[in-house]
Amino acid sequence: MMYNLLKGKKGIIFGALDENSIAWKTAERVHEEGGQFVLTNAPVAMRMGQINALAEKTGSQIIPADATSEEDLQNLVEQAMEILGGKLDFVLHSIGMSINVRKGKHYTDQNYAWTQKGTDVSAMSFHKTMQTLYKADAMNEWGSIVALTYMAAQRVFPDYNDMADNKAYLESIA
Repeated sequence: MMYNLLKGKKGIIFGALDENSIAWKTAERVHEEGGQFVLTNAPVAMRMGQINALAEKTGSQIIPADATSEEDLQNLVEQAMEILGGKLDFVLHSIGMSINVRKGKHYTDQNYAWTQKGTDVSAMSFHKTMQTLYKADAMNEWGSIVALTYMAAQRVFPDYNDMADNKAYLESIA
C-alpha cells in the first residue's frame, strides 16, 4: 500500500546490488512512497550486480562511485544534487566488504592489507560520506543519514571474520 510518505524527498542510496540486497528493497519502497533518489555503487560491484534493472524500475539515475574515494564521493554528491534539483533529505549507506571473508581466510590468519581495505569500505566510507555531505552543505535540515550494520558487531558469528570488526567500527562512527 502506498501512502506517499516520501513524496518530494530526495536522496542517495548506496549498495543496491541485486534484489536480495537491503538497499535494493529500500529503493523499491522509497520509490513506491514517492521519493526520488540516485543509486550508487562501486564500479566493480555494478558489473557484478543488476543495478541497471533497479534504476529502470524506479526511474533513477546511477552514479558510479567508490565510497573509499573522497573525489568520487564529492562527484557523487554534486551530481546527485544537480540531478535531484537541490539538497538531500536522506542518504542510505548500505555497503560492506571483506576480502578475507570472500577468500575464506580464517580470523586467526588475516591478510591485514585486505582487513584495512575492508575497514575502509565497510566503515570509514561512512565517515567520508558524512564529511563530504557536510562540506558540500548537501543535506536539508532534519535530513537523515543511515548506515546499515549487522548484529555481529556485538555478538560472535562463525566465519563473519573481520566484518564483525568493521561493523563494530561503523557503529562507533555512527
